[in-house]
Amino acid sequence: MISAIPAVLPPTDIVRTVLGVLLARRISNSGLKKQSLNKSGALSAFIVASLSLATSWRNGITLLAFYWTSSKLTRVGTKIKGKLEEGVTEGGERGASQVFACSLIGVICACIRRIFVGRDGPLVLLGATGAMSPSLSILGDQLTLAYVAFFACCAGDTWASELGVLSKSLPRLIIKPWKKVPPGTNGGVSLVGLGASAAGGMLMGLLHGLFVPGGIASLLPFMSSSMLPAISSSQFGREVLVLTFVGFMGGLGGSLLDSVLGATVQATFYDEATKKIAKRSGPNTRKVGGFGFLSNEMVNVVSTAASALVAALLARPLLIW
Repeated sequence: MISAIPAVLPPTDIVRTVLGVLLARRISNSGLKKQSLNKSGALSAFIVASLSLATSWRNGITLLAFYWTSSKLTRVGTKIKGKLEEGVTEGGERGASQVFACSLIGVICACIRRIFVGRDGPLVLLGATGAMSPSLSILGDQLTLAYVAFFACCAGDTWASELGVLSKSLPRLIIKPWKKVPPGTNGGVSLVGLGASAAGGMLMGLLHGLFVPGGIASLLPFMSSSMLPAISSSQFGREVLVLTFVGFMGGLGGSLLDSVLGATVQATFYDEATKKIAKRSGPNTRKVGGFGFLSNEMVNVVSTAASALVAALLARPLLIW
């Protein structure tokens, strides 16, 4: 397959890439200062944000929206979270493994689309592929849907974790819904957490739809109409509806899958001395769930990858209506 990137990049792409690098540097430095990222996390955030913005405005906006909302929600109820879970800090201070687990697969999808399919654009109706071959059109749509589902799952899981733990009612173990578990237990779900999952995923899909090239994105700097023709109102509405739906399914479905994995293949320990959920086994801890096959980061990778794959495979059915 031949690369769709021209030998000489258009000025708009060059400007967007430069601005993206500058913006990514500022955001990563801000995260480091606010302790939402450690040094390795800041470097990782700079890399993935730069690459996302280099592929398209809306890819960068979606990723940054996930990062910004996650950072804000981490600070909500910090004192309460500190009483329930071990190692809670005000900013969250995420490292490279956490940043990559919640971004790398999505960014790879965006880069593959840009290299082999071409510039970002609206979803293509089946049979209306224009100058592009049908196979490339479908691949482009699949990668777009995978990108949205990936970050919807990331947002859904993060929003559920940060807000669900603050629920006034005890969560229930997803594989044993009759069993109540301590807040923060892997695999524990609550109505607050499930609602947060759906909302987080929908926001990612909504933003990705709103900023489709030729839509609201045409109002951004350095986006000339000659390089980015406007799309019809019906096509714009369809883009928003489809991607918001994908976001909803990715957020809620991905979070449920993450919870199932957390309840089965990820161990949860409870410290009897501090009365908190502990990250690892210790002298005063007892295991309250899971087998410990996967770490939290690996559970995130599996659930987000599965969400992206399912969304990509459902590209054709979604684009029929």
